[in-house]
Amino acid sequence: MKLAHYSIILSIISLIFGGLLLLGKVPIILSIGTYSIVFLLLILLILLDRFAIVKYILLLLALLAIISSSVSTAHLNALEEIGSSEYITVLDILMILGFYVGPILYILSFIRENLKRRRY
Repeated sequence: MKLAHYSIILSIISLIFGGLLLLGKVPIILSIGTYSIVFLLLILLILLDRFAIVKYILLLLALLAIISSSVSTAHLNALEEIGSSEYITVLDILMILGFYVGPILYILSFIRENLKRRRY
């Protein structure tokens, strides 16, 4: 497996656990949205090596994840509370992994793959 695959799997796992921890604590529409994204990421992960367009869709989703989390008041407030309790800290770590680390790793793998292709 490549870094791109691992980065998507990291985001999927983080979103699943974060979504589970937030069930009943956030509006149901956010939980539905979270698991819809998980489902979409799983499908795109399966199709990643079959269709070239999937790489670009995932790049767009990675950029959107970083941007949306960076401007989300709820996410920013949660980051300010890191360390206030075990529950909040776990949620913050999952948020950082799912909305920043996974997407950034995917973007780096996308850039690296495209640089390799240009050399040959």
